[in-house]
Amino acid sequence: MATAATDPAATPRHATQRESDFDHAACRLELTLLGADFSEQAPLTDPAHRDCGIARPILLRRPLPGIEIPGGAVMRCDTARHLAYWLRDFVRPAAALLPGQPRLVALEPGTTYQCRATVGTGGENLSEHAFGNAFDIAAFRFSDATRIQITPRQDSGDMIEAFQRAVRGTACLHFTTVLGPGTNAAHDNHLHLDIKPRRGDWRLCQ
Repeated sequence: MATAATDPAATPRHATQRESDFDHAACRLELTLLGADFSEQAPLTDPAHRDCGIARPILLRRPLPGIEIPGGAVMRCDTARHLAYWLRDFVRPAAALLPGQPRLVALEPGTTYQCRATVGTGGENLSEHAFGNAFDIAAFRFSDATRIQITPRQDSGDMIEAFQRAVRGTACLHFTTVLGPGTNAAHDNHLHLDIKPRRGDWRLCQ
C-alpha cells in the first residue's frame, strides 16, 4: 500500500473527485433508466491512507437487468455508468455471436474498491481502485453455463479468443484505461477497466 500523504492541509484525493449533487443525481437516474440494481452507500475512507476513499459510493449488484455481479461491487457512480453502457452496446451483442447465442448473466469481479498502489510503481502512485474508479473482470458467465475466463490466448483463432479481443477493444471507447493479458504478469488473469481522468480524453489501452 502506498504511504500516507504528508501534507495534512491538502484535500484528500478522493474528496477532489466528489460529484456535485446535480451530477450524482443525473448519474443515478441514468443507471435507473438502464435498469441497474444498485444502492447508495455511506462515504468510504481509509484510516491508514487519507487519500483513499469514495465520497459518494454506490454498491452495484446488476449493471443491467439479467447481468449479476456476485456479491456486488462498490464504486463511483460514473464507473458503474460506463460499465453499464459498455455491456449494453458491445458485450451483449458480442455474446450473441458466440456459438448457441448464450445470454451474458454475470461478471466475476476481481479487485473492486481497494486502497492500494498501482502495480509496478513501487508504492508511489495510488491505483484507481483506491478511488472507486476501477473495476476488474476475471470472467464472464453465460446462460448455457459456459464461462469465459480472462487469460492469455495465443492466437487460437476460436470464438472465445475473438470474444475476449472484441470486448477488450471496445472497452477503450468507454474507459480511459484498459489493461489485460499481455500488459504485464499482474494483468494476465483479468481485464482492468478504469475512468482515470486525463487531459484531452487520452486513453491507455494495452
